[in-house]
Amino acid sequence: MRRETLLVLLSFLCAGLMAQDPATMNKNQLLVKLKGAVPPEYFIADFSTHSRAGGGVWIEKKLSLRDNINLIRYDTSSISAEDLMHELQSFPDVESVTFDYFLEDRQDPNDPDVGEQWGIYAIQADKAWAMTQGGLTARGDTIVVAVLDSGFDILHEDIQENLWKNHGEIPGDGNDNDNNGYADDVYGWNFIADTPDHKPDQHGHSVAGIIGARGNNDKGVSGINWNIKLMLLETRMVSDIISAYEYIIEQRDRYNRSNGNAGAFVVATNASFGVNRIFCDQQPLWGQMYDRLGKVGILTAAAAANNAWDVDEVGDMPTTCPSDFLLTVLNTNTLDERYFGSAYGRQSIDMGAPGQNSFTTKPFNQYGAFNGNSAAAPHLAGAIALLYGIPCGNLGQNAVNQPEQTALKIREVLMTGVDLKPGLAEFTQSGGRLNVFNSMKLLMEECRDPKEVGSTFTLFPTLP
Repeated sequence: MRRETLLVLLSFLCAGLMAQDPATMNKNQLLVKLKGAVPPEYFIADFSTHSRAGGGVWIEKKLSLRDNINLIRYDTSSISAEDLMHELQSFPDVESVTFDYFLEDRQDPNDPDVGEQWGIYAIQADKAWAMTQGGLTARGDTIVVAVLDSGFDILHEDIQENLWKNHGEIPGDGNDNDNNGYADDVYGWNFIADTPDHKPDQHGHSVAGIIGARGNNDKGVSGINWNIKLMLLETRMVSDIISAYEYIIEQRDRYNRSNGNAGAFVVATNASFGVNRIFCDQQPLWGQMYDRLGKVGILTAAAAANNAWDVDEVGDMPTTCPSDFLLTVLNTNTLDERYFGSAYGRQSIDMGAPGQNSFTTKPFNQYGAFNGNSAAAPHLAGAIALLYGIPCGNLGQNAVNQPEQTALKIREVLMTGVDLKPGLAEFTQSGGRLNVFNSMKLLMEECRDPKEVGSTFTLFPTLP
C-alpha cells in the first residue's frame, strides 16, 4: 500500500501536479473537471465503454455544475489507482483530474519563541498537533507526566496552568487528606527537603518546559504537549528516587482501581539524572522500580550520561536497566548526529532525541538554552504523553483496563516510528531518532483496523 501511494505521488510530480503528503490522499475517489458542457452522464458512459475499468467507474457527486467538476469513485478491484489516473488524464473529455485529499488542520501555537525550539520540528510534534495537542485521552482522562528533578518554579507564567493538582488534598490545612503519607502535597512533593514546597531550579524547570510548557498562550515557548499536567517531585539521592517512584505508583494504581475517581493518570516519568559507571544490578532496588511502574501503566524516559563512553561497557544508571518499561535516549544535534559529548550503547540506548541547544523555560518567567542528555529525555517523555492524547477511544479505555499492555504498545510504536539515521546505527538499539508523528500514525492505523491489532492491544468499545 505504501509503495503504491509513493508511485502515485511520483506520477503526480511527473505530470506537473503539486505533490501532497500521501498520508492525506483518498485514493478511492477523484476530482474530475470535464471540458465545456460535456454531460457527466454522457462522459461516464463513454469512459466506461473505452477504459480498462469497464463499468467499475461512476459519478458519486456533482460538485460544481458551473465548472463541471465531479466526484468520481471506482471499483478498486477492477483497475489500479495509477492506471485509472493515467486513462482519465488522456481521455478527450477530461480537462483536469486529481485525487481527493483529506484536509489537515494547521496547528501552530502562537508562542513567540516557538521558532527557537528546533527539537519540536525534528520529532515532527508540529504535525502531530494536527491530531492532538495533549491533555486528555479520548476517554476524558487527564494525562499526567511526573518530573523527578532538582526544583521547579511553580509560579512561572508558562508552567503554572499545566501543573498537576492533587484534588484529594485540602491546600494548607496541614493534614494528609488523601491518606497517602504526605500532607498538603498539592503539586507533588519535594523529597529533598521533605516538604510540599518547591524550590526554583534551572535544571528541573528547563526539563518541565520541554514536556509541558503551556502551548498557544501567546507566551514564551510551547511544550511537546500544549496541555498536560506536570507532577513535580524534587529528588537528589537514590533514596529520593525510590520514594518518588513509590508516590507515583500509588497515584496511578489508585486511578486504575477507581476507574479514574481517585489518584492520577500518570503515563510517563522523566529521568534526566543518573549515576555514572555502575550497572543496574549494582542498584537492584532502584532498577526494579521500572517494572513496578510499568505494571500500573507508566513508562520512563531516561537520559544517557553526558560523557562520550559506551554505557554497555562501563555502566550507567538507569539506562542499563533491562526493563521493557524504560526508554533510553542519547542527545542529538540539529544534524541528527550523536552529540560528541553524549554516552551511547548499542544495547542499552534505545534511540536519539533532540537535546543540544534546546530552548525552554527558565525560572522567574525567563527562557533560554538548555543542553545535554537532560534535554533529550523530556522530548521522549513528552512524546509518550502526547501519544495518549490521540482520538482513539480504544486506546483511552485500554490505558485504564490494560495499563501494562498499553504502555508496552506505546513503547513499541515509539521504537518502530523512529527516523532511521546512519549516524545513530552504531550508537543505539533502534538506529534512529525519535519521531512522535510517525509513532502517532502507527497507533492510529491500529485504532482504525482492529484486525491488525496484536495480542497486547485488545480493543474495547468506546465509552459514551
